[in-house]
Amino acid sequence: MGETCLVVNSFGWEKREIVSLPQQLAQEPEAKKAKLNGAQILQVQTQIALVDCVPFGFQALEICQPQAPVTLAEGPDGDIIILENVHLRATLKTGVLTSLVLKHSGTERESIAPKSSGSKFVMFDDVPLFWDAWDVMEYHLETREPLSVPGGGVSVLERGPLRASVQVKVPISSHSHILQQIILDADCPYLRFETTVEWHENRKFLKIEFPLNVRSHEATYEIQFGHLQRPTHFNTSWDQARFEVCAQKWADLSEHGFGVAVLNDCKYGHSTLGNIMRLSLLRAPKAPDATADMGTHHFTYAIMPHHGAFQEAGVIHESYNLNHPLSVTSSTLFGDPVSFFTTDNPAIILETVKTVELVSSTKAIVVRLYEAFGSQTSTTLTSTLPFKASQRCNLLEDGTGALEAWSGELSIDFEPFKIVNILLYF
Repeated sequence: MGETCLVVNSFGWEKREIVSLPQQLAQEPEAKKAKLNGAQILQVQTQIALVDCVPFGFQALEICQPQAPVTLAEGPDGDIIILENVHLRATLKTGVLTSLVLKHSGTERESIAPKSSGSKFVMFDDVPLFWDAWDVMEYHLETREPLSVPGGGVSVLERGPLRASVQVKVPISSHSHILQQIILDADCPYLRFETTVEWHENRKFLKIEFPLNVRSHEATYEIQFGHLQRPTHFNTSWDQARFEVCAQKWADLSEHGFGVAVLNDCKYGHSTLGNIMRLSLLRAPKAPDATADMGTHHFTYAIMPHHGAFQEAGVIHESYNLNHPLSVTSSTLFGDPVSFFTTDNPAIILETVKTVELVSSTKAIVVRLYEAFGSQTSTTLTSTLPFKASQRCNLLEDGTGALEAWSGELSIDFEPFKIVNILLYF
């Protein structure tokens, strides 16, 4: 039996993304690619393709047509570069984001504050009073020093139709530098920044900042299985003490009807003061380890403007997509798409599917879901796997409810941010 290419989706909603093609497929002529699994190739770019995948499952790789191709245009002197897809129009000036327009139903909304530059790297002195690797003092904010892109530091890498990208080189010091790709994919609702930093500094703090065209007295930050709000002002000493917030995959600043989210794949220090959102990228403490964090770092963040509330705009789902993109693999399994689990409510995230921890003669898996919007709601969990029974359990995976016969689906009620664990027995 021959091999085919499978697209694998590890989350409970349908995805459409740009993926890297397997090497043997990327090197084949387009006439041969067009016959792959009966797919009709309408848009192909070297090494990458736009594909769909069913929720929490896999399907044969079939290449899709985007709503519109992504384009890249350059100004006459090369300093201005405009990247545009069906959702966004991003303007870069000397490698810095000066405009990010959200296009929606014939209307446009600017995301970057007037006369400001977004996606700007800034450095701070980071000399705490006592514990280098643990403490960050508020007074470091008084030492802000922007980094600039030198002449010749910007180059165009890709011009579409599936991906447009620009490379930016930013020197930090004689020992450190940043190499960044600014990427806009077809049909993608966010502008992505794939970043590599060669970091050899002494008690410095590197951040990225986005001055936004949004006003709100609170910003929202993701925590595990939920989110919380923190003030964007220093009205009280309590507010002032919370100058940085621990968060996970996203932070959002919204006013009524519009907002902007900053997504990331591995950074956990956020701050929003007024209309300026910052993401903490790297520190350089010297105690107790003088070599802490020295070396090469790779990370990705993105900016996503949206209409309406962040819940309905898909910020939570897109943050998962950034962290867990579709994967492509070779397999002898092929045929109709296979979706192992689905839910019918976007507020419910199917976060975990795992085997039970305790060794037992009973074969079972644990499915963990949570309510992500902050609402009372319900969902129906559906599976195509041959389970015999289901049972509620706690985080220790001890059964807490009655065994119920499995009929192929299970209705579950949720309170705001509630975590539900289900044992499913084969």
